[in-house]
Amino acid sequence: MDDFSNRDRDVFLIKTDMIDRGALMSRYSRTANLDIREVYEKEFKNNPLRASNFYKRIFLDYGDESVAELTTAQLGIQNVSNIISKVIEEPRIGLSYLEKSSRYVKYNKKIDGNYLFLHGKYAGIEGMEDDYDRYCNDLFDFYSRAYPEMMRYMGETNPLEDFTFEIGGKNYRYSDLKSVDDTVLEKSYKSSLRSAVLDEIRALLPASTLTNMGISGNGRAFISLIERLRGYGTPEASKFGELIYGELEPELPELIDDAVSGHGKSQIEYNIARDSLGEGLYTDAGMAGDLRLINYMDEGKAIDMATRTLIYGSAGPYKDINIPVEKEYNILKQLAALRGNRRHKLGRAFEGINYSFEVNMNYGAFREFQRHRFFSIIRKPLSTKYGYDIPENLGKILELKSEYVELMERADTLYGNLMKKYGEKIAQYVVPYAYKYPVVFSSNLNELAYFIELRSNQQVHPDLRKVALDIYSEISRVHPNLAPLIKFVDTGDYRLGRLPSEVRKESKKRSLSDEND
Repeated sequence: MDDFSNRDRDVFLIKTDMIDRGALMSRYSRTANLDIREVYEKEFKNNPLRASNFYKRIFLDYGDESVAELTTAQLGIQNVSNIISKVIEEPRIGLSYLEKSSRYVKYNKKIDGNYLFLHGKYAGIEGMEDDYDRYCNDLFDFYSRAYPEMMRYMGETNPLEDFTFEIGGKNYRYSDLKSVDDTVLEKSYKSSLRSAVLDEIRALLPASTLTNMGISGNGRAFISLIERLRGYGTPEASKFGELIYGELEPELPELIDDAVSGHGKSQIEYNIARDSLGEGLYTDAGMAGDLRLINYMDEGKAIDMATRTLIYGSAGPYKDINIPVEKEYNILKQLAALRGNRRHKLGRAFEGINYSFEVNMNYGAFREFQRHRFFSIIRKPLSTKYGYDIPENLGKILELKSEYVELMERADTLYGNLMKKYGEKIAQYVVPYAYKYPVVFSSNLNELAYFIELRSNQQVHPDLRKVALDIYSEISRVHPNLAPLIKFVDTGDYRLGRLPSEVRKESKKRSLSDEND
């Protein structure tokens, strides 16, 4: 197989070994040769150590870290807890993630007789592992028992006959539909019912629940990830830091070694010292409320800056752009009218309008919230200090609610005991997703508009949907003239929010099946 997809065009795929690709592409900045393919034939093809020697000289000796971004790898990571998976997903640049869902996958199965959570002896809990394991097993046992009871209750309170379905732009009640295949609607209904139940009972899952994930990223980002894991300070984090390094080192020799070099160790020490600043100055007594806007711009200044920046590409120097207020508002109205769907973003001119929030959501919602890369999130270890949520429908079944509350209270007691003996990073493994988890984050109007419109639609988990709508409400309060730009926010009230999308999915599957018959 050729090392390039073609030899005669100006655009081509580089198909060499990964370590060679990065070193070869870096030669673009230094070679006078017009064709990098010729450079490969002369310098790399018959010299297997050329690339690794290059990285050793340029990357390790001279510290030119940007060349590490030219190499990529795809990793599968399995049986990692939902504490360390969030540490892995912390980096915002250079890594892309895909993780097992708790919304569509049931966690009631046992593997080799064990539920899928990180057991105490592997979490660094020695001496109290029996109490910890027993509690996690009790959570999973209740999760397993609650599922069929919740399916029965949700089916009785949300019968298929109560729903309307949009077909051809018109809404029809189930009883009025004659031409639609009943199996399509019934499958869609059962699937959306199942998703709604899993949305509720995921609150029972402990943070120690094991998950699987795939990561695609560049060498520089993987170096930073390894340093982050090695410096986190728990046995599981250290284990996965070493495992990731061990898998990448043969593929990216010399380059990935920076993670364990003197430079890497120095970076870890700095990160730990920086994150420890201010410890002991303040006692965390919890917070009230679900969301607090803690910083934002004056609306007049925000609109003036955004509109001037928007037309900057066709105007003179920024300081000379002077737009009357009524014309600024007219520009905003024109932009809002141009937007045909949520994929039509506001644009970079609105990235200068920044907001900071403190959000107190449950840990289950945070797991999805963290996926938004343009959010600068500051967080702390998970704890039981801030109370917990009771799922809406589970809370209406008195027997389930009683046992649920008892389990949550047990979590608080056990967390306190683990905290005293092992510290906050180990104690967090026992905390269920239901517990509130405050974070501070900053973002801009362009990204927040995207987040609100995406996460307010009816398919989204209700807990995260509430966060999106609360953020929208705060922006509308302080910036009433900018808020109309967020025109695809969905403030409707829904039952079985996934039902319309499930109907579309089942209809497509049926159409494809009919075409193949």
